Amino acid sequence: MNAPSERGLINSVSTKLRLEHVRHFSGLSAPHYLAVFERLAGAQRSRVKLSWAALLGGPYWAAARGLWGLFWLSLVLDTVGACWAFSEWRSTAPAEGILVLAFGRLLVGFAGNWAYWQAFCTWRVGSKSSHRFDAWRLLLAAGMALPAFALIVLQTAGYPLPELVRSFPVARTISIATQNGINQTVHWLTVSCGPFFDAITLAVRGVLDAIERVLLAMPWPAQVLVLLLLAWRAGGVRALLFAAGILAYLGLFGFWEKAISTMSLVAAAVLICVLFGVPLGILCAKYRMLNRIANPVMDFMQTMPSFVYLLPAIAFFSIGKPPAVLATVVFAMPPVIKLTALGIQGVPRDVKEAMLAFGASPLQLLVKAELPMAIDSIMTGINQSIMMSLSMVVISALIGAGGLGFDVLSALQQMENGAGLLAGLAIVLCAMLLDRLVQGRNGAGDKHKGKE
Repeated sequence: MNAPSERGLINSVSTKLRLEHVRHFSGLSAPHYLAVFERLAGAQRSRVKLSWAALLGGPYWAAARGLWGLFWLSLVLDTVGACWAFSEWRSTAPAEGILVLAFGRLLVGFAGNWAYWQAFCTWRVGSKSSHRFDAWRLLLAAGMALPAFALIVLQTAGYPLPELVRSFPVARTISIATQNGINQTVHWLTVSCGPFFDAITLAVRGVLDAIERVLLAMPWPAQVLVLLLLAWRAGGVRALLFAAGILAYLGLFGFWEKAISTMSLVAAAVLICVLFGVPLGILCAKYRMLNRIANPVMDFMQTMPSFVYLLPAIAFFSIGKPPAVLATVVFAMPPVIKLTALGIQGVPRDVKEAMLAFGASPLQLLVKAELPMAIDSIMTGINQSIMMSLSMVVISALIGAGGLGFDVLSALQQMENGAGLLAGLAIVLCAMLLDRLVQGRNGAGDKHKGKE
């Protein structure tokens, strides 16, 4: 006699606890959603009922409940259906558009309970997002979505809209004034800082001349043997054979001297990137404020179209290889800085604490622990810098850098498809060769460690 009453009491207490849990999640609609959630959690998923709130409210119900994925889906379906209906209404009966609109709302109505159940499962495992009915979310979504919805529908239907709506207002006076200000600033810097820019040009030209002098001083068989030796030491026999095929292509197709010129330009750019990028990456890893300032600047450097860098390069450094190297440095330095900072920040904290506990100075910590443990990330940054430098070869040829980029540019101007493809392939093969030389040692080292 006592067993049924005890079972009922237990079930009652369990139901109250579940109801309180769902009420904390959904608010005043807890009894309704408790039944929905129990049906979805059990074996009755095929009997999921239509959510009238989602059907009638559409994207605004989803926004009020914080279901933003369902909000965007419903808003897109409503917009497509309404545009279809209004465009047909001006010529024929809008039956198809109304059917699309109704289908979208039915889809959202049947998906509403499921989406709310998934949000409840996520919330139950520790999510802090609120999914109670929020009037502020509803007003925000309606205030932004309804005007956009109305404008899209009216324009699709062919209604005349005001000029202010059809064309974005342009402040031409501000644009012209800003352009003139930039031009005057560049002219002032060119005149006032001429000796400084000349010194930088001489320094870059000295690095380029030194690299080219070393490369051109060796006869081509010596150059081939040195590169093959480096490839073998970096990646083994496979890298040796791969490098031999690339060198044979460059020599047999007449790209050897221009490839050497291109390699010297890339080497000078990468050398400058490493000399300045690695220390800057270390500073960014050590100082958070500097890292926060540097990240947007580096994003700007990588996002700006590479042709734009030629403008200040020509204005400050004239034409030729030095401005091409400097423009390449600006474009290719961010990966070295970012990956150096990322590698040093990834050094385990217990390693740092152990070294400091044994009396290591910050410099010893950097040299003996952080840099060795971040070497893979730093080498990846250098590799990315090489790839980005080679991507600037053709653009640099526009200002007299020469090399393989000049062959591609000349073929493009004269519409010589074969010559352009062969020269472009030579640039790709140079990039692959340098990639094997830079990253091959790490791969070979990993293989040796695995064998041991």
